[in-house]
Amino acid sequence: MNLDYANLSLARLYEEQGYIDDALEIYKAIDTSQTTDDKDIRDAISRLEAQKKTVDSQENVTEPGNDVLKSDQVQGRTQEARIANLLEVWIRLIIMQKRAAIFKTIKARL
Repeated sequence: MNLDYANLSLARLYEEQGYIDDALEIYKAIDTSQTTDDKDIRDAISRLEAQKKTVDSQENVTEPGNDVLKSDQVQGRTQEARIANLLEVWIRLIIMQKRAAIFKTIKARL
């Protein structure tokens, strides 16, 4: 990610949209010596790191090879839970495709 445009508004926008890693990266890249929001930035970093730990401990979908439902993972789950998990994987794929398309558009402009 290009951090030349790192600012508090962009970090908050990423956070609102659920892009925890990107928001955290931007918050950490903001030069706190040139802003009066130093406490807000430190609080946001702490909050997002805690949130990231919680999310990482609850799911293994981000690890390679775990993006497909496996029979041993879905045993004991209801059909609704399996469908919800599958939809989450699909949504992540759609988001990744959209991000890639945006990246290609931006790269083409450079």
